[in-house]
Amino acid sequence: MWNKFSIKVQLIFFMTLIIVVVETATLFLVLRIQKEENNKNAIVEAKAITQSLNNDLLKYLLNPSADMLSDINFRLSAFKKINTMILFDENNNPIYKYGDISNISLNESKISKKDIVFTDDDLFIKNRLTAQGYNFGYTLLDIDLTSFKIKQEQITNTIIMIFPFALIFGIFLSLFLSKSYTQPFLNLINSMRKSDPTKDKIVKVKTNANNEIKELFEGFNNLMKQISQSSKQLRFQASHDQLTNIFNRYYLEEKLQEALKSENKNGYSLFNIDLDQFKLINDSAGNQVGDELLKMLVVYFNTILPKNSIFARVDGDSFMVLLDNETIDESKKLLDLSLEKLSDFRFSNQTETFSVSASISLVHFKAYQYTLKELLKASSSALYTAKQKGRNKSHIYDASDENIKRFSIELDTAKYIKEALNDGPSRFELFAQDIVPLQEKSDKIGYEILIRMWDKNNNFISPADFLPAAERYQLMADIDTYVLWTYLETVTKDKDHINKLHSAHINLAGSSLNNIDFQRKVKEAIEHFDFPWEKLELEITESSAIGSFNVANEFISWLKSKNIGLALDDFGTGMASFEYLKNMPFDVVKIDGSFVKDMHVDPTDKAVIKYIQEIASLKNQETVAEYVETKEDVEELTKLGITYGQGYYLGKPRPLSSWLED
Repeated sequence: MWNKFSIKVQLIFFMTLIIVVVETATLFLVLRIQKEENNKNAIVEAKAITQSLNNDLLKYLLNPSADMLSDINFRLSAFKKINTMILFDENNNPIYKYGDISNISLNESKISKKDIVFTDDDLFIKNRLTAQGYNFGYTLLDIDLTSFKIKQEQITNTIIMIFPFALIFGIFLSLFLSKSYTQPFLNLINSMRKSDPTKDKIVKVKTNANNEIKELFEGFNNLMKQISQSSKQLRFQASHDQLTNIFNRYYLEEKLQEALKSENKNGYSLFNIDLDQFKLINDSAGNQVGDELLKMLVVYFNTILPKNSIFARVDGDSFMVLLDNETIDESKKLLDLSLEKLSDFRFSNQTETFSVSASISLVHFKAYQYTLKELLKASSSALYTAKQKGRNKSHIYDASDENIKRFSIELDTAKYIKEALNDGPSRFELFAQDIVPLQEKSDKIGYEILIRMWDKNNNFISPADFLPAAERYQLMADIDTYVLWTYLETVTKDKDHINKLHSAHINLAGSSLNNIDFQRKVKEAIEHFDFPWEKLELEITESSAIGSFNVANEFISWLKSKNIGLALDDFGTGMASFEYLKNMPFDVVKIDGSFVKDMHVDPTDKAVIKYIQEIASLKNQETVAEYVETKEDVEELTKLGITYGQGYYLGKPRPLSSWLED
């Protein structure tokens, strides 16, 4: 509670308390000293009286007479402070009494033990009567201390009368001191309250002092200046791209938020610029050259932008421009000019010269027309359409475009995929389709693992719809990891199923083979699961295999060392030649169903199947024919020597859980 009071109040309180304590201590000390002084004076006065009567008292002791006694009485009556005096002879016998001896009688026990005794109102003192070293007796005086007490009370009253004035003086002094000594702190607090160095608003504190206050104020002013400078730097770093020094995504999105709430006459225009194949420049010339190109390009492109534009780098090779109060016609002109200028841009690096082009989208909008998320989605979908047209193309957003709708669907699908990979509500389920041996009967089972998907409303999403979205948003490695891990978790709990299993085929995207995270998860699976790895076949499509195998040689060799098989899927539909098939380390070749479907009516398709089978046999590779739909297909493929068949005639896809129940 004490800490809630201001320093000023605390200082006044302490000063007042000190004055009260000092005044009280002074009062008690003065009273004590005065009392001691009074006692001392009373003793001196009593001894002086006795000394003045000493000769007369000695004469009376030696020769008592009425005249002498009368003279002594007369002289004693002159001393108003003497209440009583008793004269004792050498044998301690009282021979003379003056005044009322009642006080002496009351304090006799104390007086008998000491020569000097003080009570509240009296002093009792014994004085020896001696002459030439001989003791003739003594006197006992009772001195009235009233006059001394009155003097002491006067002093006490004087001090008490001074006390309120001293207290008032102390309060005023504390007010003055508190004002003098707390004013610098109040000035400092006031400056702190009014200053906002993060917004470059600083109220400096000044002083004429040349002591610690000056150092404190100078330290505060310097600190505010440093915070202001640091804040400017942080604001710049927070709102600008470090490489190009133009605005960044964070700042642009702030301005978009403001634009979406601020009406103007002509509306706003948002350009989304994505450099075409910029990665090739980075790969061929290096990232440093790519960075220099971006910096030069930004300087070059800035020359054609209106002064009120907000130019921001939002990704590695992606930029956005926001124009305020621009008509759609003015924006179209800038769109065409941007494509032209960017295609004319040249960047030279030593002996190499690079040209660039860009895909650009334009969204013209009014305040409150979109949310920020909707606006950015519209911009991205329009850019997607521009890139679909080819290099150096543009597209103006129109919500009715089919490409825009397709992009929007893909974006939603990607969101469902991410949900299914995590905790839902969208979900995946593994299915399996029979792969049946054609050349011999077997009680073993084989199948291809397939993945199916349902959205949060339990609507089925076809693989033909969600797999392209996964490819576009680079989610295939996550899906392939999910399929492999979920399959192994499921089947390793059923040893009987594994014993009946001949082979399990799992599809992989080509990008997964080169994905470090996927490779790591496969290696973890080898350590984690008790599974006969020679029964696992990883399928990769022909078109993916051409690029992936050249890059992932080390990982493929590791797979082969673990006896994991590799299958070439959909062979015959891509760019691969029979020479390519001959040289690649596949264990199984899956013949695309398009050949199987038409082999009864097209001799060429039948011949292709035959040639694939013959080459595979020479390489000790097994073959699987897809899309086996009829009994006739089975009979013809068996004659051609195909090892396995797969299709609806041999078995439709069904949930993996049902396979474990068989």
